[in-house]
Amino acid sequence: MKIEIPEFVKACLWSYDIDTIDLSVLDHRTRVIQNVLNRGTSDAISWLRKIFSEKEIIEVIEKSISTDWNKKSLALWSLIFNVRPLKKGRFV
Repeated sequence: MKIEIPEFVKACLWSYDIDTIDLSVLDHRTRVIQNVLNRGTSDAISWLRKIFSEKEIIEVIEKSISTDWNKKSLALWSLIFNVRPLKKGRFV
């Protein structure tokens, strides 16, 4: 079953072809989680938390590179989920 991405979430994914996003693909799931946490409205965040488990959101934050994040967004979500990215940069 394909999960429909609402318009208010699509705004967070402006650099992607929405029609090709498949939430059963791990990389697509990761990109959606990261972009919504970085750029999402409260409606987009609520949708994200209904679709993805807290465990999966935490794993995305942990496995990501800190430079993939807006600094303020990363600070907020790190506090909320009590987690930090394991890597500081692409070459570290």
